[in-house]
Amino acid sequence: MAPRPSDGPTDRRLHVLFLTFHCPRPDEPGAVRPWAEACLLRDLGCSVTVITSAMHYMTGRDLRKGGRGWCSESEQDGIRFLRVWGLMNYRKSLVRRLVHYALFAALSFLAALIRMKRRPDVVLVGTDPILVCPVAWALAGRFRARLVLDERDLYPETALALGVLKPGLLSRGLSAFQRALRRRAAFVLCATPGILRALQTLEVPDEKLGLLYNADPELLPDPGIRPADSTRRRLPESPWGEARFRIIYAGSMGRASDLGTLLDAAAKIGPDPGVVFLLAGDGEYAASYRTRAEKESLPVRFTGPLPRQEARSLIREADLGLLLFSEAPLFRTALPSKIFDYLGLGCPIVFLGSGDTEAVLRESGGGLRLPSGDADALARLLLELEREPERCQAMGRAGRAWFERSVGGEGGRAILRRALALEKAE
Repeated sequence: MAPRPSDGPTDRRLHVLFLTFHCPRPDEPGAVRPWAEACLLRDLGCSVTVITSAMHYMTGRDLRKGGRGWCSESEQDGIRFLRVWGLMNYRKSLVRRLVHYALFAALSFLAALIRMKRRPDVVLVGTDPILVCPVAWALAGRFRARLVLDERDLYPETALALGVLKPGLLSRGLSAFQRALRRRAAFVLCATPGILRALQTLEVPDEKLGLLYNADPELLPDPGIRPADSTRRRLPESPWGEARFRIIYAGSMGRASDLGTLLDAAAKIGPDPGVVFLLAGDGEYAASYRTRAEKESLPVRFTGPLPRQEARSLIREADLGLLLFSEAPLFRTALPSKIFDYLGLGCPIVFLGSGDTEAVLRESGGGLRLPSGDADALARLLLELEREPERCQAMGRAGRAWFERSVGGEGGRAILRRALALEKAE
């Protein structure tokens, strides 16, 4: 069913209710996808209401105004936010995390029923955590709205691969629910080519599928300024210090990222004052990585979680960006947002892993690939690239050009127009 214009007497824009567990703003650390989606919807002329958690998923900071009330309301850049209460430090245990997810689902449903100013024409839901998906299904039925899924990870496949969920009755039940949810949905946005292929094998019709990369279109107006040579102004407060070869990893430090191999490579390079690894981010293994780096006096520095704007400033200053996955089959379909930040900002990449990320690097010419877990090969390649700055700069230019050609422009807007059935609505 095509979405109908709102019943409101003055605002005739298509109204999208966006349920997403996290939606960090540019001045906050965290994933770019939800914010980029909300901005694209706004730019398409939609009225957008985002219901998200008030507890920042990386820092644990309470984002409610004054830290009071079960639901706070704010507006930024033309997007309305409803932030619902949850547990502080919910990542301390699996039980606490599940309770937090359940609270988010329940309070999101309540906020949609009593705090909405207009009936939504479209309900868009990020499918992680899965507990919010039944809420989105119910709200789409309640408001007679078009249901659109944003498949950022495949569930329960991801939980099974990470060992969070064991095969059994629960996993089979979740699989059955997801199949029914996809049948009910009018459209499914896929975060990676691997997710799209997987849903095709699950017999989701092609006309219901669209690929929307984890890329931020706001990178495009940025000229992606890279230095013409290796000479750079070094600020006293810069975390790089006097390093001549700057290597960055920007992202999560959890199960998906094989940063142990990065530390192994740093140990093989040794205490070379000219080579510095900068790890910008946070996660469940960050403390153990920091402890090892300090104990072994590795040339590795940690910034903690940074607002996206600050992280991108460091990426612009870096000579090289790293991305490391284990060889688990799950990660062959992973294509994280950091790869697009690297490419869009002209930062060359060394990737350890295989699959969709390798394919993007091969197509773009923006980086090199090594096998997962090979610290010896990584150390050798990094020392080679440190001696060949022109090679790094050429890869950076190629990656930036590919980003402008393949990710930017009207691609994301065209997919969202299909998802919203805007042509029919007009």
